[in-house]
Amino acid sequence: MKTDITPGSERLVGRRQFLKTSGGVVIFIGAAGLLPQLISCKDTNKVREQLEKHSITAWVQITEDGEIIIYNPAAEMGQGSMTALPLIFAEEMDADWSNVKVEFSPQEADIYGSEGWTPGTKLMFTVGSRTTKSYYPVMRKAGAQARYVLLSSAALHWDVPISELTTQDSFVIHENSNKRIGFGELVPFLVMPETLPDFTGEGLKNQIDFGLIGKKIPRTEIPDKVSGSAQFAIDIRLPDMVYGVLERGKLHGAKPT
Repeated sequence: MKTDITPGSERLVGRRQFLKTSGGVVIFIGAAGLLPQLISCKDTNKVREQLEKHSITAWVQITEDGEIIIYNPAAEMGQGSMTALPLIFAEEMDADWSNVKVEFSPQEADIYGSEGWTPGTKLMFTVGSRTTKSYYPVMRKAGAQARYVLLSSAALHWDVPISELTTQDSFVIHENSNKRIGFGELVPFLVMPETLPDFTGEGLKNQIDFGLIGKKIPRTEIPDKVSGSAQFAIDIRLPDMVYGVLERGKLHGAKPT
């Protein structure tokens, strides 16, 4: 995908304002984004492995070996949202889908919520066959901003104008010098820009250039469900965990005794 970002072509969002709003991506801060892994993780080596992973934004993490972890904000109820939403993000990011791993996002509506449900509010709902429609602009914008972080970091690393760079299949490419660098290789050189373009229309991919959206893509969660390794809420065990049950009255109008 070619880079079409020129000064003034997009409304820029200051870093502090960006951290307070959540329409797009924010810097991955602390361990908040690791919460889904740490809740039920008993293997200290796995915890260390997660903490060693390098982050770009609150929506995505990249390791130096090129693995891309995209967070899915919607519940997977058989409708395929665990594939559809990350795929929209990966499309705009120009990520190699074969290197993408999908995990559930933390329950933080300010970052991962969508305004598609109720104007002026951010909610994390999965209902009414509206998930993909609601999150479509959110995921496109977030993916484009993650791509911008990679492009701007590569431009600094190579000391070239960002307008000369393109991306394709998890690589940043500078055709003038015949250079290319993988997203994972860029991890040590990542620098968060002071401002990020607030992509709304310009700067997003033209639909005729889509390589993932509209294609038949195998669903990401099916293998774990078939093998029985998928973790559901009922599988979570925490220290000193207690259980609650609902006791119903045996007769209509009965009161607790």
